[in-house]
Amino acid sequence: MKKNSNIVAVLVLSALLLLPRAALPAAMGNLTITPWRIVFGARDRSGAVTLLNTSNQAATYRIGWMLTQATAQGKYVQIPYDREKDKNPFSVPNMIIYSPRQVTIEPHGYQLIRLALRRPSNLPFGEYRAHMTFIRMAHQTPPSRDPNAKNISMELNVNFGFSIPVIVRQGVDENLKVELQNPKLVAQGNYSALEIDLTRVAGTFSSYGTIEAYWTPPGGKEKKVGELTNVALYPELKTRHLKVPLFFADGRIAGGAMRVVYVGKLDAAGKIWDQKSFGVGGGR
Repeated sequence: MKKNSNIVAVLVLSALLLLPRAALPAAMGNLTITPWRIVFGARDRSGAVTLLNTSNQAATYRIGWMLTQATAQGKYVQIPYDREKDKNPFSVPNMIIYSPRQVTIEPHGYQLIRLALRRPSNLPFGEYRAHMTFIRMAHQTPPSRDPNAKNISMELNVNFGFSIPVIVRQGVDENLKVELQNPKLVAQGNYSALEIDLTRVAGTFSSYGTIEAYWTPPGGKEKKVGELTNVALYPELKTRHLKVPLFFADGRIAGGAMRVVYVGKLDAAGKIWDQKSFGVGGGR
C-alpha cells in the first residue's frame, strides 16, 4: 500500500442453501428445520414449520419466498422473483399466509411458523411450488477505525439462508407413475457408485422419497449398500439423473445382483414408487 489508510469493508453475503431437507446439522447456520417440506393436499388448509436454534447464541431469522427451477442433475436454479410485483392469484406466496415473518430465537430455543392456505375457488388442477426461505441475519457491528493502521482490514458479516419447498396440490394425480431406468455401477477409485435415472412415465405431480440400494453377493444374502435421501422429481422435469453413493467397506461391488428401490417418504410414506433389479459384472 502506498498510502497509510484504514479501509474497512463490510461485506454482507446472502448464501441461500437450497435444502429441502430439515434436520440439517447446523455446521453453518445452526438451524434445524422440520418438516423437510410442506405439502397441502386437496383437503389441507393449514401447516406449520418448527425452527430450532442449535447454537449458544440468540439468532434472528427473516422468513420469505423464493422461486426455483429443478434441474436434471438435482440442483436448483433460482428464478428472478419480486414479491411486491407478484399479482398472480395462483402463486404459492399469494395463496399462503404465514406468521411470524421474522423471529429471534434464544439459544437452543425453538419457534413455530404457522401457515394457512387460502385456496382460490378457480384454482386449476395441478401442483404449485415455492421455497420458503429462512435467512439468519448477521450481527452488524460498527467498523472500528484505527488511524495508525497501514493495511486493509475486512469484516465479514454473512446472512446464511436455508429453504424448504412448500407445495399446493389442486386435485389428486391418480395417474402419477415414475420409474427407475438405466441402472449401472461406476467405479470411483477403489469403490463403486450407482448411477440411475428417475423418469416420469405418467401424471404431472411430484414424487418424493429415498433411493435405497441392496446387493446380493454371489452365494450370499442381500445387504443394504447405498442410500440417497430427499429425492424429488418435480413437475418441470421428466427425468432426473442420480448418483447413489455405495457404502461398502470391502471396495468395489462385484458379481451377484443389485436391487434398487424408490421408497416414498413424508407425504408419500410407505409407497413404493418403483424398484429394479440387475446383475453385476464380476471382477474388481
